[in-house]
Amino acid sequence: MWRRLEQLKIRANRWVRRKTAWAGMRRVDNRPIPEWKPDEVWMVVVCRNEALRLPFMLKYHFDLGVSRVLLVDNDSTDGTRELAAADPRIHVWTSKERYKGPLYWQEPLLRRFAVGRWCLVLDADELFVCPQMDRLKLPDLARELEAEGSAALHCLFLEMFSREPIGQMNYRAGEDLRTAAPWFDADGYVRKKYHRVFDGEAPDFIYMGGTRGRMFHEEFGCSKYPFFKYSPEMFFRRGLHTVEGARISGAQGAVLHFKYLQDFKEKAFREAERGVYWNASAEYKAYAERFRKEGDFSLWHAGAKKYEGWRQLVELGLMKGDFGMDADKLNQNS
Repeated sequence: MWRRLEQLKIRANRWVRRKTAWAGMRRVDNRPIPEWKPDEVWMVVVCRNEALRLPFMLKYHFDLGVSRVLLVDNDSTDGTRELAAADPRIHVWTSKERYKGPLYWQEPLLRRFAVGRWCLVLDADELFVCPQMDRLKLPDLARELEAEGSAALHCLFLEMFSREPIGQMNYRAGEDLRTAAPWFDADGYVRKKYHRVFDGEAPDFIYMGGTRGRMFHEEFGCSKYPFFKYSPEMFFRRGLHTVEGARISGAQGAVLHFKYLQDFKEKAFREAERGVYWNASAEYKAYAERFRKEGDFSLWHAGAKKYEGWRQLVELGLMKGDFGMDADKLNQNS
């Protein structure tokens, strides 16, 4: 009984949030949005002040097979909105509202455009890595997952960093993010069970730890489900860190996260003061406190690995490249 009540409460809250978010979104471009064809993969992006990272992020994913982008700009002041709107493949909304929880702006777009379609949902500082990506574009990956009866791909979330202190980086917009911040932690990921609210075929675990666990002793979720065939019955928790109501592939990808560039110190103090992210921006407050104490710092350590590609991640056990496995096998082999 308690589970049913919790489900009803969550669904009601999600409905209200979708309506509120959509009402606060304003279209920036006036280009008609074409029909989303079944064999296309579109990408949904929400960002704020990401003009530094966005050019390469977009190029990378267009090259990987994204056909079109639906982007929500959260009141940027650095030209992000104008940069995105200049590309005819990108449809841009803007919102002056404050962030009000995971997938606040993404879900209205998914409901309106993505039902029954394969999509990629990422932030502007993230790059998606999939198994066998030297031969598979995103539409090919979608067909592989369809063939095995899966609706979502589990990914490990890898923080990427450079050897030098964060403030000494000199990344320029459009450069390859993987060259600027090529290092990551290959261990320190701990699998934990989580409370499942809805019945479904998704694994009931989440990876925690990683770089943030090492640096800040933070219980950070390192699982993510950015690539999926959207259904209104899917239920995402902690953003995209867990998903229910979808069969998960036994293959596993990765999301490379490029948060720690030279602009991060300023962002840490700004977002710590704004306090709009999860838990009153406790994460950013921890970063800001570290900067206050040390002036600057590096995330690099002697055990870090330098990124070489998807095969390396498979060899390290951070990705799984075999399709045709199911979620139960993913549970057993993880």
